[in-house]
Amino acid sequence: MKQLNGDRNQCPGCGEYFNSSFAFDKHRTGDFGTNRRCLTVPEMESKKMAKNTAGFWVSEKMPQDRIQP
Repeated sequence: MKQLNGDRNQCPGCGEYFNSSFAFDKHRTGDFGTNRRCLTVPEMESKKMAKNTAGFWVSEKMPQDRIQP
């Protein structure tokens, strides 16, 4: 189990971990009460979502030139 603090969270539906509420919301699709569901891993990747080094999904992968050594 990953450490959840700050805005990090785990989806109760699919069990994936997210670095922010924004990333969590991005992985949900469909209309409330009818066909709301979690995106699959390939669907999240097609939306440019990625896992960070801590194993949490982020809304978009950080560009290489912005990553500090």
